[in-house]
Amino acid sequence: METRFETDLSHEEVLEFVSAFEGATFFHSPAWLEILAESFPRFECGWLAARDGGRLAGLMPVVRVVKGPAFMLHSLPFGTYGDPLASDPAVKKAVLDNFFSMASSPRCVGAAANLIGLRGEVGTPRGWKCRMEECRIITLPDSLEEYRSRGMSRKRRQLCNRCEREGVVARKLEGERDLEMFYDIYLHSALGWGGVHPYPKEFFESLFLRGSEGVCFWGAFIGDSLLAAHVDFYFGRTAQAWQAGVTPRAHEYDAAAYLVMVAVREAIGRGTSVFNLGSSSGGAGMIFFKESMGGAEYLYPVVEKSRRWLEWLKRR
Repeated sequence: METRFETDLSHEEVLEFVSAFEGATFFHSPAWLEILAESFPRFECGWLAARDGGRLAGLMPVVRVVKGPAFMLHSLPFGTYGDPLASDPAVKKAVLDNFFSMASSPRCVGAAANLIGLRGEVGTPRGWKCRMEECRIITLPDSLEEYRSRGMSRKRRQLCNRCEREGVVARKLEGERDLEMFYDIYLHSALGWGGVHPYPKEFFESLFLRGSEGVCFWGAFIGDSLLAAHVDFYFGRTAQAWQAGVTPRAHEYDAAAYLVMVAVREAIGRGTSVFNLGSSSGGAGMIFFKESMGGAEYLYPVVEKSRRWLEWLKRR
């Protein structure tokens, strides 16, 4: 068994391998790494690949972010999931150990991996920290009617009914004008979030072109006005809510809940098992909203490492 970092795996080889795993997400798909590479020139995107006689036995998506002579190591950037996929637990461990080994390079100033497929704490080498992160996951029934009656709270169901009565229409965004409207409301929403936000417009333009690979931009309209929008990913058995933006007027209609319901309807239609509403960053209001839409808490480990001298330098 050989494990090494590969940047030239074919789209077809990766897609065939990851599609066999029920826990694979859109972030494991070749499309996601291709989009990152197109949008961020300093990202070196590849895979920790375990091979048995040349045949793939394990994969872990990895991005090296080059900073002069140094680099950061992520699986994956922006807090997205990048746990190793393998049928054999020993192979999965070997791939993760290889990630730890890459991060031990003197040139690596920091590393992190979001391991949503690994429940409980992960054994890490010295110098690494492991913390538990949360997200809210909806276990999807066979029909929208069952979801509305048993998944959503009564209040949310009533508000979604009101949206429809008052003429709110949810549809997939299409064309340059729709994308412009989306980015405008995302930009205004993201300015207060901090961190990596706002993402550059080119990033969303690359995503917008991947509709056939599971990327969906949803928008809630009243007439020609876009009230709220978000980006969802559909891959295999998992649907994933990602980025969103809302206008002040959206709250008059509870358009955000209506969009979630429509996105769940799409997921059920695709035969998806779970809809991941993402992390709430500890916000009580966001947690309440997601739970009212049927989301249940799911905890997973995040492993992180940074050089002590870098932490000292940041405090100066």
